[in-house]
Amino acid sequence: MTAEVEMPDRSAERMTCDVAIPPCPSILTKLLRETRSDEPDFRRVGQLIGRDVALASAVVNTANSSYYGLRTKASSVQQAVTLLGLDEVTRRVTGLLLQHAFSGTAGPGMERYWKASMATALIAGLVSRETGRGASEICHTYALFQNCGMPVMLQKFPIYADILDGSALAFGDPVLEIEEERYATNHAKIGAQLAQSWHLSEPLCQAIRHHHDLPASAAIRAQVAPETRVLVAIGLAAEQIYCSATADLCHDWAQADEWVFEELGLTPEKLTEAAGRFKTLLAQP
Repeated sequence: MTAEVEMPDRSAERMTCDVAIPPCPSILTKLLRETRSDEPDFRRVGQLIGRDVALASAVVNTANSSYYGLRTKASSVQQAVTLLGLDEVTRRVTGLLLQHAFSGTAGPGMERYWKASMATALIAGLVSRETGRGASEICHTYALFQNCGMPVMLQKFPIYADILDGSALAFGDPVLEIEEERYATNHAKIGAQLAQSWHLSEPLCQAIRHHHDLPASAAIRAQVAPETRVLVAIGLAAEQIYCSATADLCHDWAQADEWVFEELGLTPEKLTEAAGRFKTLLAQP
């Protein structure tokens, strides 16, 4: 196990520090402080969200969406918070703030990135519910943040666009090794740093840090929490389902499939069935 533990690389640490991590939005800090208190105040949460027109509109629209199928429709932020619950509202707001943090980073690669991230996050929540593994809202958040280091890398290194859009990668190429060779850091390290600075849970941060190397390394699996292993497994299953629905390729699947099936108690047949059901969901606007 000792051989697997990373030794500090000072030059790599400096490079990682040189990459500008989007700071945690103040509204998220206040929201998390309120929702994690012993007695959260729903009214206070509604007021915080209501100060931002875009967030308020998104939360109300979420409560009224067909995905939740709630009989009662929300006509205000306060009603939406009550109907959805604090966990779901926090998840939704966190995802929206992540997108806003990169609103100035545009291009075809980013459009593809957000489309894939949002769809994979939706699927991850559904896989969590179907398998009974993990908390669906945490799995959704993890899948949304899983590759968040990529847009950060793109902001620092414009030529990173060829990795973001996949044109620099052949099937099975070790993306982290390519990133390390080019930039002396990688999107998994950067993404975990962003997640930590945004006060996401430690298992979730570790899942982001190890989502490429954990399936192949028994030593890393032994060092992380069970929740981290479940998050990575559900993220991979969700990515594979999304790729199969869009005729794309999941680069990590060939090396990770057996471990994912074992971790989640799935079979290839069940995954194929799920992919068929979720495909109609992805086709919805």
